[in-house]
Amino acid sequence: MLDFCDAPYRFFPARPSLLMMALCRWVNSRWVLHGPNHRIREIEIEGAIDAVREIEKRGERLLFAPNHSTHSDPQVMTEVQRRMGTPSCYMAAYDVFLRGRVNGWVMQRAGAFSVDREGSDRKSMAEALKWLNSGRFGLTIFPEGNVYMTNDRVTPFLEGAAFLALKAQKDLGDERPIHVVPVSIKLSHITDVRPLVRERLADLAELTGEAHDPEAESVGELTRIGRDLLGKNLRQRGYLKPDEDISEGHLTEVLRDSVDRVAAGLEAKMGLEPKNPDDLTDRLRKIRATIHQIRSDPAKEAEHRVAAGWADEAILAMRILGYANPYVVEKPTLDRFAETVEKLHEDLFGRWERPFGPRDALVRIGEPINLATWLREANEGGRVRRAVNGLTRGIEDSVQSGLDAINARNAREGAKPF
Repeated sequence: MLDFCDAPYRFFPARPSLLMMALCRWVNSRWVLHGPNHRIREIEIEGAIDAVREIEKRGERLLFAPNHSTHSDPQVMTEVQRRMGTPSCYMAAYDVFLRGRVNGWVMQRAGAFSVDREGSDRKSMAEALKWLNSGRFGLTIFPEGNVYMTNDRVTPFLEGAAFLALKAQKDLGDERPIHVVPVSIKLSHITDVRPLVRERLADLAELTGEAHDPEAESVGELTRIGRDLLGKNLRQRGYLKPDEDISEGHLTEVLRDSVDRVAAGLEAKMGLEPKNPDDLTDRLRKIRATIHQIRSDPAKEAEHRVAAGWADEAILAMRILGYANPYVVEKPTLDRFAETVEKLHEDLFGRWERPFGPRDALVRIGEPINLATWLREANEGGRVRRAVNGLTRGIEDSVQSGLDAINARNAREGAKPF
């Protein structure tokens, strides 16, 4: 879920215990995956499974880079790695460790360590490099950095995972290669949950002050309700005049214009100057990082209340931007439609709802990228930025290709038109 953590940052190192890792994997496989929070019936794995196992047998290093479109991805990856015999440490948001002492203690012994997603976290980077260099366990990083709930389409990958992998490879030298493993995870409904999706959509419509029309064309009705909710939210925050209407115009343009309004307002309040006004994602990341620096600094406590209001607006802009593509219109499957309704509900209420129904997890293991070989062939020399960018785009393309391949053969109920 897109959100800010109010608590000052505290680093949690990984303290992996083979016994605890085995126990957590067993509990995850037996109960967690099938439980009400995830409702995963089966996990099907395809792709370069044998290649990854061979790398593990040779004692070479593995960095797993999966997409992160659902709240169930870490649990799915844990089971995938259990079946392949590739134990891994995980980079996880630090607020997850703050949900109770026992939870944090177990996560550390299961091999997880914290990261501050809103800032430059040198301790987390050092921890990631430690495990990559040691080769004792694999390392799993979700390059999207957050849960965006667009399971058929990756959100542009952040460059942190590629940077860490390339730095570790240069430290280790050609004789000890690191292999980056792109992983594509797709969750698909196996039963007809349309009545439940429509019921939740009707609840959302009620918030706009208008009734849901069950006879209306589904995608058009979803779009109408989404526009109404957006207009209501922006009007309440002063970004729309009382008589200003956003019900007309191309939806993508309306959404991007709304994000630009919020971003420009926040930049003016914080005295920020965007380097590239057209790159809304980069502008919002800079805004979020600036807000986080204020809110996590005890010396700036007097500014925390104001910064909390800014944080709320920045999250709103990030959430709006997440809708600024023709995701459902382009292909209105049950999976995509249900995802979007879940996302709307989650964005409005700020909480994660349980899945509509049981799902299968379809996982494709991409061809591992040998970084020692990749660096030689890339021939980037000292141009670190180009090398990091090139590797990031390569991993992203591989994960997207894997999702496309999964969807091409998916015949489950979730792949059918809504």
